[in-house]
Amino acid sequence: MLRVSNARGGYHTALIIRDISVEIGEGEMVALLGRNGVGKSTLLKYIMGLVVAKGGDVEFDGRKLPASPAKRARAGLGYIPQGRHVFPRLTVSENIRVAAAACGKDETRTVKEILYKFPILSARPNLLAEALSGGQQQILAIARALATGAKMLLLDEPTEGVQPSIVDDIEEILKSLNRDHGIAMLLAEQNLDFAMSLTDRAYIMDKGTIAHSTGRDELLADKRLLHELLGV
Repeated sequence: MLRVSNARGGYHTALIIRDISVEIGEGEMVALLGRNGVGKSTLLKYIMGLVVAKGGDVEFDGRKLPASPAKRARAGLGYIPQGRHVFPRLTVSENIRVAAAACGKDETRTVKEILYKFPILSARPNLLAEALSGGQQQILAIARALATGAKMLLLDEPTEGVQPSIVDDIEEILKSLNRDHGIAMLLAEQNLDFAMSLTDRAYIMDKGTIAHSTGRDELLADKRLLHELLGV
């Protein structure tokens, strides 16, 4: 489904990620792990077209993606950034409606469908996003990405700053989206338990490159690797 080949990119003249190649199959959930500052967020932004690409290609569903982030969203990539970044002065419904409109979707129908999938949001459709808790805003960010018609989600630290009870809700939401709707995911996450509860394999980054590609069971059994690259 997603193939990234020899990705090189960063910000202005700074090269942050170097010669990265990853693949995520249709309906697959894959973790992107590593200590803070190794380039996980930059890689997700590179895939979404949000940083300067200095080399490499991104293919989705067998087609090379255009450079434009908006066109990548319309092609089926949904991006949930670190820190959520919902529109604070728009209501829950308006956040969803804006995302749907940006990708040419029927706004009214999309709002209805998304709220049906997210009961925690359907109870407060007219509440301003800034009035939601951090965890509820994270769920809104996921819902907003789905409103674009995404077939794959790029999630950047979805549990950061979220209370444990809502982390459990987010885990169930992501599992349901994958199980019931076939949504593929690439999940950058510091919470190892959360990441391993969702994924079967992982890419581990170090110093702007992919240091290891490993299965979940192999990773959890390798205490040296967990300590060396993840600090666990």
